Amino acid sequence: MTGRRLIYVCLALFFHFTAILAAPGGQERRSAPDNLEQARAYLRKSDYNSALSILLRYIQKEEHSKSVDTLNLMNAYYNVGGIYSVYSNFAQALDVYEKGYRLSLVSGNSGMQFKFLNNMIGAGCNIGNAAYAERLNEKVKELKGVPRGQLLFYYCFNKGFIAGIRDEMDEKTRWMNEAVAVVDSFRLPGEMKIYPYSEVYQCYERQGNLDKALEVLQKYDSLAQLKNEAYLFADCYKGMMRVYTKMGNKEKALFYQNEFFRYTDSLLNVNEFSQIKNSYQTHEKKLDRQTIDEQKRTIFYQNAALVMLLLVVAVACAAVVMVWRQRRKLHVAYVALFERNRELLDIESRYRDIVDRRKTSGGDRVTDIERHDKASAPVPNSEELLRRIDAVMEDEDTFCSPEFSLAVLARLSESNTNYVSQVINTTYNKNFRTFLNERRIKVAMKRMMDSGRYGAYSMQGIAESVGYKSASNFIAAFKKVTGMTPSLYQKMLGK
Repeated sequence: MTGRRLIYVCLALFFHFTAILAAPGGQERRSAPDNLEQARAYLRKSDYNSALSILLRYIQKEEHSKSVDTLNLMNAYYNVGGIYSVYSNFAQALDVYEKGYRLSLVSGNSGMQFKFLNNMIGAGCNIGNAAYAERLNEKVKELKGVPRGQLLFYYCFNKGFIAGIRDEMDEKTRWMNEAVAVVDSFRLPGEMKIYPYSEVYQCYERQGNLDKALEVLQKYDSLAQLKNEAYLFADCYKGMMRVYTKMGNKEKALFYQNEFFRYTDSLLNVNEFSQIKNSYQTHEKKLDRQTIDEQKRTIFYQNAALVMLLLVVAVACAAVVMVWRQRRKLHVAYVALFERNRELLDIESRYRDIVDRRKTSGGDRVTDIERHDKASAPVPNSEELLRRIDAVMEDEDTFCSPEFSLAVLARLSESNTNYVSQVINTTYNKNFRTFLNERRIKVAMKRMMDSGRYGAYSMQGIAESVGYKSASNFIAAFKKVTGMTPSLYQKMLGK
């Protein structure tokens, strides 16, 4: 969801149900196969892609088995849905959860029903279906055979989560604090407070109560240290980065920004996830085709299988190369992003001083675009002209105007276009268009970080605010300057 940072309900439940209720009706709890134990080990290490690969293979096998291991299959569905949610693939996560929920109804396993319902609520909220989530939460309240404290905790947490989707921040704060109170009242594990803390600090942040938001974040951080889960650190440090930025504490904002990128980079490998997920979907389609045709054309499919094998090997090799190259690009982009953000913060104070001086000296803003007579102004020396150019480019309102051009810059610098272009080429080793794009993209990056003022802006809105009439031109310029698309940058900042 754009503009909201959500710690996924599915992951909250991943590790809380270590003592989930036994299956009712005398149903035996079968021991997990070795491959599922291996998948759980990967989950404990936050290696989600390795776990996903094993779990999908297990599901494929069980779904086509004559004797289904119901309990282990439900757990596999549950964990696969959780991994999809980590990568924000909530629609597909919801499909998987609904499969598991139907199986839990048939088997009469109230504990698994409880787990699936809570995660379905989280996925439903993340795709914007608050009414669907509300209906499911009423089912949570009516469940039998679930410890009262756990049931109340997740009911309150879900109510707060749903209120947040509806942008009812006061209501969200009330329900999240109710969830915290339930932990104390029923003496539930203190770690369960992590999840309401992860949501309620955002309410205080949006209300401008930064001290209260920071207080909650510090509690969140303390509990995250106990659980030692990478996704919790990434989420907590992203919040601290935003709050300290708004409080003007540059040093701490940069520190937590660096920590956020470090944990995010180690946590999510989106390319590998897509490869595993697509492989599973391809395999499912292949099985459907084989069911229809293999009896009629056995020889044809034997030959096709050989060709398919060669193609899979080729695709796998290409995928490995692509993943390696993408990871290198991402690493370089993250480092560049950090350096650029640090530069933005460093020049902010200089920018404000120049704006103030310009206001007091009666400097003019750009209002109309006129052709500048190249011979009309005296020619200053290069150093003086460079100083004038830099002074003009310190004013964001000026160079972020869509009408700003080389001619306008020359007029404001009291020179002509030839000399201005020559000084830019000589000093910065780039042409005017590249010089202007870099300045505008840096402003766009800073505005994306400022969720308070620009959080409601669409990508088109951000582009127009820095002088781009076309979103496609903005995206191309952003990627050329930063090495990544604006949507990826925005996602990393929690937009």
